[in-house]
Amino acid sequence: MPKYQKETKTIYQGKEMWVQVDPQALQETGEIKLVGEPIVADASITKCDRNGFEITYLAYLFDVFDQLGGQKYKVFKYIVEHKSSDNTLIITNRELAKNCGVTIDTVSRTLKLLKEKGLIATRTGAIMVLPKIAHRGKVGREQFLMHKFEEFENNID
Repeated sequence: MPKYQKETKTIYQGKEMWVQVDPQALQETGEIKLVGEPIVADASITKCDRNGFEITYLAYLFDVFDQLGGQKYKVFKYIVEHKSSDNTLIITNRELAKNCGVTIDTVSRTLKLLKEKGLIATRTGAIMVLPKIAHRGKVGREQFLMHKFEEFENNID
């Protein structure tokens, strides 16, 4: 008998069907014309643990992306890509501007926007990313990082 058995929870079990649509007819007339026979298959959706995955909540970010745009987006992307495992980036505004190829004013405006949206917290020389935006590890790790984020944001040591 195995020592460890992974628990899975089935959310949905049933059938799914795929059809192929004639793209030319769709484009020319708007008509949905099927090509060939539908393919029917068994379908099963199971809930699985998030262990080891980096979770990124894109829906939450779409509105911010519109506001970030070109140069500001470079700053945000740099922060997310270079944060440590505890979601913190130790860097000055001047270093961040140099590394991103933008002005210090752009860095300041970007950090202000990200703080207003609640996506980061800052201290002198440090930025912490909200764990609900991106973190690596288990659900418990996200909860731990959320606690650290709140302490960081409120300057509690």
